[in-house]
Amino acid sequence: MPDKKKGNDARIDAVLTRWQITSERERLTKKAEILGWLENYEPSEQKDMFAILEKIEVISYGKIRDWIGNLSKELKRIFKDDFSAVRIFPLGNSPSASGANFLYEFRKELKISSKCFPSEHFTKIDLTGVKALVFVDDIIGSGDQATRFARKTFPKIPQNIDKYYVVLLALENGLNKVIKESGFTQVIPAKVLSEEYKAFSPKSCYFKNTKQRERLKEICSKYGERLYPEHPLGYDYSQGLFVFPHNVPNNTLPIIWAGPESESEPGVPWKPLWKRVKIPTQPPKESSGKSPSKPIKKPKTSEKRQEMQQQVHVNYSQGTIVIQNKGGDININANLPSKKKRPLCELYGTLAKRFDKELKKDLE
Repeated sequence: MPDKKKGNDARIDAVLTRWQITSERERLTKKAEILGWLENYEPSEQKDMFAILEKIEVISYGKIRDWIGNLSKELKRIFKDDFSAVRIFPLGNSPSASGANFLYEFRKELKISSKCFPSEHFTKIDLTGVKALVFVDDIIGSGDQATRFARKTFPKIPQNIDKYYVVLLALENGLNKVIKESGFTQVIPAKVLSEEYKAFSPKSCYFKNTKQRERLKEICSKYGERLYPEHPLGYDYSQGLFVFPHNVPNNTLPIIWAGPESESEPGVPWKPLWKRVKIPTQPPKESSGKSPSKPIKKPKTSEKRQEMQQQVHVNYSQGTIVIQNKGGDININANLPSKKKRPLCELYGTLAKRFDKELKKDLE
């Protein structure tokens, strides 16, 4: 038994290293989460679940920045470095849509004004003189989300405005659906995943042995049917094994992300390996047809303040507050003694100074 535990510890350490988790504190926390996740399964199944664990790919911020850099180069070629008539938005109706996490990185790479990144929904701004809209997203899975978005919103956009869809990661079948059915002028993915990236496909690059692959599929299906009955192996049978640092797509196997903050089945306790937080949609309010009331005057907001509002994201998780910014994540332990806590406004101020200095360098 001690030898088995020692062997498991070594395998977990190797996984943490591959996931680029380097600090001792983060490694201990994640190791505890891995052990808790393994407890979801029968003892006889845990050996097989190690095989799943070792194939999960956590897409690093470094990889994401590389993808954004490549996508930005393509956008510069398309628009010939002139973005004066281009407006860039996250795909979706919510200001917290996944693509919003990456807008600052795109602005840094493109070196363009924040006016190209309006904070309001694109149906709420004046599109006079605008020649193209660019929508940013993290992943095309089944392609359903993007095609629904296009069908619902494109009729509201003047026909002479081109619509581009820029995405970090695309599953091949979903990408083909979006290209054929959505009406985007062009869909530009940084990385396309073929059938080989489906965990249990006969072409799977993860599990070559047929008996092992079928055994793993049976275990994952058994628990997936309890956790996410309509899509036990990931949305639209995607069978994904990938995780973004800001969230987990529902195309990934539900056994990896199911939990109280996701859309998994209520009343089925489960310890997630990587948490998925379902983002609520907040579509813009349709006009009621009534004459508009007098607008309430708001204090003027500087371009820099708008930039800060757009690009600083505060995420809350158990025990910590995480502020995501271009320089990395700042984690504040929420359980610190009150004397050591720093007011959030002070943290924003610190980040504002950092953005001012770095943005000045970027735009010089």
